[in-house]
Amino acid sequence: MLTVDADEVPDDARRMSVALSPPPRLRPRKLTQRGANARERIVTAMIACIVRSGFAATTVEHVMAEAGLSRGSVLHQFPTRLELVVASAEHAMRRMMDAGRAFAAAIDDPYDRLACYADNLWANHSHPHGLAVTDILLATRWDADLAQALLPVTSEIELQIQDEFLKLAREAGVADPQAFVPYGWLLLASVRGLIIEHKLNPERPMILEAIEVMKAQHRQVCEDLCKK
Repeated sequence: MLTVDADEVPDDARRMSVALSPPPRLRPRKLTQRGANARERIVTAMIACIVRSGFAATTVEHVMAEAGLSRGSVLHQFPTRLELVVASAEHAMRRMMDAGRAFAAAIDDPYDRLACYADNLWANHSHPHGLAVTDILLATRWDADLAQALLPVTSEIELQIQDEFLKLAREAGVADPQAFVPYGWLLLASVRGLIIEHKLNPERPMILEAIEVMKAQHRQVCEDLCKK
């Protein structure tokens, strides 16, 4: 195996490696069952507030009222709004991963699981968890601290999503499962964009038609990849 002494690596290369690596995740503190229940209640309230009022308008006071907890109880679990947002995003993303796997597991035929993946993504991103995640991710455009704090979570979830792409494609009989990966990311980005457009006005005919075209095009891609 080829090895390289650390002293032989150029400084620029080392700096680039560090810059491209997500910051390490802090080890979570141990929680009592009561503390875990409180955190679950708070992040669930945060997600509900974001879906109802939007990320930018959601305050700790809104979350306190939604959760029925005191400021002290909320701040004991999440000393800053940033920590609360990151925990809520992670909670929602993990619930989305669970929901996506459950949707796929309910379809017996491996090819149909892949062919229905656009429907899977649409259902998942239309759920409150998906709507909250989309709103939080949009906020990273102007909130650099949020973007940096979310990086460890999003990096981990993205690896899981890519694994799901490969698993679905492999089980469906795609000759080169890796060929589905970039298309999977394109499909996911399309769903997120259409979710934003759809929530502006759920009755807009051009958006409803675009959603159906997206689903039909996905099925065509699956047919082409699987030579159906």
